[in-house]
Amino acid sequence: MPTVKVNGIEVEVAPGTNMIEAARQAGVDIPHYCYHPHLPVAGNCRMCLVDVEAGGRGPDIACNMQARDGLAIRTDTDNVKRMRRSVMEFLLVNHPLDCPICDQAGECRLQDYYMEHGQHHSRLADEKITRTKRQDIGDLIILDADRCIACSRCVRFSDEVTKTGELRLFNRTDHTEIGVFPGTRLSHHYQGCLADICPVGALTNKDFRFQKRSWYLRAEPSVCDRCATGCNIDVDHDHGEVFRYRPRRNDAVNKSWMCDFGRLSYKRLAAEDRILTARGPEGAEGVDAVLAGLAAAVDAAARDHGDGSVGLVLGTRATNEANWAMLRALRAAVPGARVFLVEGNDPDAFDYTDDLLVHADKNPNTAGVRLIAEADGAVGDAEALRAALADGGLRLLLVLADDVLARLGEVRRPEALAFFGTWANATSEAARWVLPLAAAQEVEGSFTNFQGRVQRLQPAIPAAGDSRPGQVLAAGLARALGEDALPAGAAGVFHDLAANVPAFFGLSLAGLGAEGALVHREPPTEQVAPPDTRPAP
Repeated sequence: MPTVKVNGIEVEVAPGTNMIEAARQAGVDIPHYCYHPHLPVAGNCRMCLVDVEAGGRGPDIACNMQARDGLAIRTDTDNVKRMRRSVMEFLLVNHPLDCPICDQAGECRLQDYYMEHGQHHSRLADEKITRTKRQDIGDLIILDADRCIACSRCVRFSDEVTKTGELRLFNRTDHTEIGVFPGTRLSHHYQGCLADICPVGALTNKDFRFQKRSWYLRAEPSVCDRCATGCNIDVDHDHGEVFRYRPRRNDAVNKSWMCDFGRLSYKRLAAEDRILTARGPEGAEGVDAVLAGLAAAVDAAARDHGDGSVGLVLGTRATNEANWAMLRALRAAVPGARVFLVEGNDPDAFDYTDDLLVHADKNPNTAGVRLIAEADGAVGDAEALRAALADGGLRLLLVLADDVLARLGEVRRPEALAFFGTWANATSEAARWVLPLAAAQEVEGSFTNFQGRVQRLQPAIPAAGDSRPGQVLAAGLARALGEDALPAGAAGVFHDLAANVPAFFGLSLAGLGAEGALVHREPPTEQVAPPDTRPAP
């Protein structure tokens, strides 16, 4: 492990670490535009110039300088300050005065670095060079070429990450500008990442453009629930409304990227098909009243037809806590109840998979529910549920989150069905009792992605309507069934889960941290598509 000095501070870093990252570990921020931790080094903006005290030549760019024993740099000398000031003046020579109307305002590095390292009067006596504004180059992206500082991040992203290569730098010297090849448009499903990595306002997101100033937004860390990858995200919200999702860096999961399907899924939180109120037979309304009616039906079915007449389908779209709490509540009240796990994708899941981030399994918690099912030891699969429904012995079925009826296809339905879910579907339409389940960005809890990494969810906004977290609904059902020992808080349920499911031993919700924690088993080395449980046509 090489030891380097940054402004006299010694720090030990991993071999191959560049000096921007080494300085960050020493608590020193080196300004930069073209450098990005998950893109190849270009070294063309020159904003990261530093003075080398020992182990190298004079002024040098930190992004292309690898840490090695004896290397010492200074970022606070008069020479460094003069170089940064000159770079800022050069970059702003032809930059338009768009700050009042630019969507990047408030999170623009040109603004930030000008205040920190510029503060100069322009010496330009000629007219600024103008370039094409408001170019529609993709489904999600608008290009304002006159704002571009030619950092080439977007070019390298298109070449190295999506490998589609649509973007290029055209022309030379002060006429250089970013653009796409004539007659082409951005066609990949990671267009939003281009707006994320653009350090200025050249590439902006159509969906977020002119919707909200960034300084009004608060960011809450969470996890995308659109597939089994579980990309780490920041949920940007204001006064209970979510305005966008942005990828949050996690080198073990999604690096700094996320797909556009996940990025735009924030709209589902306010979708028309959102289940916001509870309903039961004979006009029963209100969560507590519907839970009481459901509990009475569970008692009656078990008393009249035996415990095996009551069933529960665990939900691969629900949190670990919701699944564990629901399982514990039913097992405590009806010990012989039958439990099932129906894997597969709901019919409304988006039909796209790739080798970058988008997993074939469009459910965020299949791996976690599998571990819970293994620990229980008596959980049937889709065929077991289909057989149980066919023989008519299953009188009352509780379904958590998944559109089970659509996954199974043509199947005999139980006499009574209860659905705990967030959005309306075929299963909720057929249900006698419907309980609104809070969305992932409204709850505290966890998902386990396909790698076996348990990742924490934190609520960004209040739960919509009457919806509640799954563990709260499970605790309410347990109380209605005469069982009061079940905790309703996510941390308490996770503690109970970790004490009873071997793969979670030693984990705690708070201890998951920002990057999550692997369960105690070998993660898969490649994507495994979920089985198609629907019968052949």
